[in-house]
Amino acid sequence: MFAGIAGRYDVANRVLSGGVDRSWRKRVVKRAGGDLTGKVAIDVACGTGDLAGALDKAGARVLGVDFTFEMVAFGPKKVRPGMWVQGDGLRLPVGDGTADLVTIAFGLRNVEDRRVCFAEMLRVLRPGGRAIVLEFGMPDPDIFGRVYKGYLTHVLPRIGGALSGDRSAYTYLDDTVQKWPDAETLRQEMAQDGFVDCTVERLWRGIACLHVGDKAR
Repeated sequence: MFAGIAGRYDVANRVLSGGVDRSWRKRVVKRAGGDLTGKVAIDVACGTGDLAGALDKAGARVLGVDFTFEMVAFGPKKVRPGMWVQGDGLRLPVGDGTADLVTIAFGLRNVEDRRVCFAEMLRVLRPGGRAIVLEFGMPDPDIFGRVYKGYLTHVLPRIGGALSGDRSAYTYLDDTVQKWPDAETLRQEMAQDGFVDCTVERLWRGIACLHVGDKAR
């Protein structure tokens, strides 16, 4: 599915989010420390490399890992120099304690077992390193939340399908977002799986959530 939409993925993201996704990625960089000069960052489920590019601009040395070759193949066009690997987020192809920062943006929903992914993120972090998860969520069920749910269910698949050529990919997005656990549940899972000082920040009233957890020193 992701291989089929790789060539139009960036355009679809910009249109469907109204460009807001860029500000969310900037927020990831800020929570990572802002100035990442000399830091090693691993971006899991890196897709076409948007977040990896933002981390690179902040000074980090970035390794992008994605399960879908057609997606990760776009990375070198955005970040040079950079390292790009087709790999599994459940078995990251790097050694223990390799990174200062591990990120995953809008990809955790797509792994087979997010708890295994958390364990891998923790494994590759150095003591004191930071993990950041940016993922979609659902707003509170008020008027705004109901309008957004209607957009997610009825409008987004049509626009996404027209832009990408694969409506089913955006029906899948709607389905996985609505079944995703709430922000507090995910924060608790990160804490249970070994991260410390776990926090969550709801962006745009919960349309996206920014989860941060550190590896103990």
